[in-house]
Amino acid sequence: MFEDLKEKAVTWRAGNGYTEKGGVIVFFQGEVQGWCNALRDPQHWQPGCLAVDQFGLVYQAVGGNAQDGANSWQIMLSL
Repeated sequence: MFEDLKEKAVTWRAGNGYTEKGGVIVFFQGEVQGWCNALRDPQHWQPGCLAVDQFGLVYQAVGGNAQDGANSWQIMLSL
């Protein structure tokens, strides 16, 4: 389900020198928005943003609103 997103994250990491830095790559509407060294501060991200860590785990910013940001990060399970 998230394979395209995971591929984009790996490609972005490789192209930008983040392959060994951990952290997460944050996406909004399928486009990379940036890298963070840790998954935190959901209020800085709009609900619906997705974050992919170096292990391929995917998290979604949930709750809140576009103006005030999300309330939390929730792990997404793909079967």
